[in-house]
Amino acid sequence: KVTALEALAASGALESVGLGRREGLWAAGALAEIRPDRLALSPGVSAPTLPGLEPEEEARLERWATGVSMTHPVQFIRERLAAEGCLTCMQAVELQQHGKRVRVGGIVTHRQRPGTARGIIFFNLEDETGLLNVVVFPDIWEQQREVARKNPGVTVEGTLEFNDGVTNLVARRFHPWKVAEVTSRNFR
Repeated sequence: KVTALEALAASGALESVGLGRREGLWAAGALAEIRPDRLALSPGVSAPTLPGLEPEEEARLERWATGVSMTHPVQFIRERLAAEGCLTCMQAVELQQHGKRVRVGGIVTHRQRPGTARGIIFFNLEDETGLLNVVVFPDIWEQQREVARKNPGVTVEGTLEFNDGVTNLVARRFHPWKVAEVTSRNFR
């Protein structure tokens, strides 16, 4: 019962009855104590004055409570990525320039290693603007394996491949960055 009330509060569902996320989380414990065999007296339901949530904290609570968020995690570090010279996934796709060297930051949503691909690994890199296909050749995979395999948040340096209207990023180097509570779906 407490977990359900906390999830409702964390998702923002109690805002319609005047309880913000923090206040709702505070009240969840006390409200869980109300049962038919007890008097409806819940000490501690009223929260003390609490600081507001940062947008990143709200997004994390939404993901915890509902499994989704209206805000993409990369959005919170976009300024830093831009300062490092990273394009968004959409910018990379829209370039439509074969052979252009770029740097793109995002979250790896899938890693695949088909048995028929001769050791080539395929990634989907996602940010707040969309998806970008990433191709990793076996030699680069061996050199960059620790970063490329274990980190959901990465910056990928490589060369754009644009053929028949499809853009891929052929990876040369990976750099990690921390993504709170986000995981990738990987090959086994």
